[in-house]
Amino acid sequence: MKSLTELVEIYYRNHARNEDWKLSDFKNRCKLLEDLIEDAVWGKEPRLNRDKHQFRVPKQVLDEMVKILQDQAIVEEIKRCQSFDDILRIIYENRIKKFGSLAVYDTSLRLGAAFGHYPTVVYLHQGALDGANKLLGKDVVRKNSKYFCGNPEFPYISTDILPEPLSKVEPYHIENFLCIYKNNLKLNVSQ
Repeated sequence: MKSLTELVEIYYRNHARNEDWKLSDFKNRCKLLEDLIEDAVWGKEPRLNRDKHQFRVPKQVLDEMVKILQDQAIVEEIKRCQSFDDILRIIYENRIKKFGSLAVYDTSLRLGAAFGHYPTVVYLHQGALDGANKLLGKDVVRKNSKYFCGNPEFPYISTDILPEPLSKVEPYHIENFLCIYKNNLKLNVSQ
């Protein structure tokens, strides 16, 4: 089994650049915000492929979310956001059934990139939660988890409870790392 340091190095070598590339159209803001909202909800990548996570959401749900978020009052609210959590809150409060926590997070991450707003904590969706539980232990994760808007479907942890070198990684990369390497992590992994 590889050490945590080796896994982080492998992540940066094989995945981090791709994750940043997926956000590049949003970072460049080469479209109107209404179009970026549609791309964010549908999970469109720079080559106009859809992110695999968004394939799990029914198309009619994605269409309805686009309609909701493109409402002019919500567009103006998104423009005024000062942090990732502000954007997350808007998407969260306007979500509909079958637009789950991962879709809310991914949409918020894409829109946040358009404004330079990124998570400051690690949101734990199913795969990332599995990885965190294997790395830290379920009791540690449970004890240190907080919940966005008090909703247990939206747990998050602070980076300071993670071992180095993972604690030094950007939180959105940590979320991705924990999901990708969940089967390679073990409690008290050697550095």
